[in-house]
Amino acid sequence: MTYDKYKTRRYLLFSLALFINTLGIAYITKASLGTSPITSVTYVASMFTPLSMGQWTIILNLLFVLFELPLLTRQELKADLTAFLLQIPITFFFGFCIDFSMFLLSWLEPMAYASQIFNLLVGCVILAVGIALEVKADAALMVGEYFVRAIARRFRKDFGYVKLGFDSTLVVLACLMSFCFIGGLHGVR
Repeated sequence: MTYDKYKTRRYLLFSLALFINTLGIAYITKASLGTSPITSVTYVASMFTPLSMGQWTIILNLLFVLFELPLLTRQELKADLTAFLLQIPITFFFGFCIDFSMFLLSWLEPMAYASQIFNLLVGCVILAVGIALEVKADAALMVGEYFVRAIARRFRKDFGYVKLGFDSTLVVLACLMSFCFIGGLHGVR
């Protein structure tokens, strides 16, 4: 009985952490100085399509979940099935929270560079708090981390190096999308 009680608390803390993360992402994005590597593709895509950043986050993360399947062995998938399947509702919740957080901060349009830097720093602090709570909850992995872990395991590489390569690839992709579809470097900095 107590195990289930603590498990519920961990999932509630994880949900709160995800929402706090999205507030941090929204603050960082609204600072107009770029955004994090994991959201760079979705932010740039939202600039030239009718879909929002949250909707693109859902689409991209669901693609990552599909791309994980060939990377996982049957034994890994069977042993980790709950964590694998949890990525789907987490993806939808996270995407909706990004859009809600962007709505909550729709009034924020810093013009002066000092104001942009201030809002970027506020967003970084908020995001750091969310990540700390997410780690403390120890309930599930976000899709990006699960995908990187699947790649690292499959190719027997260090998680840190794979994460660096993954983030770099996303930023390069966001830059290419920006140049191809918007005609210049936008949303990445």
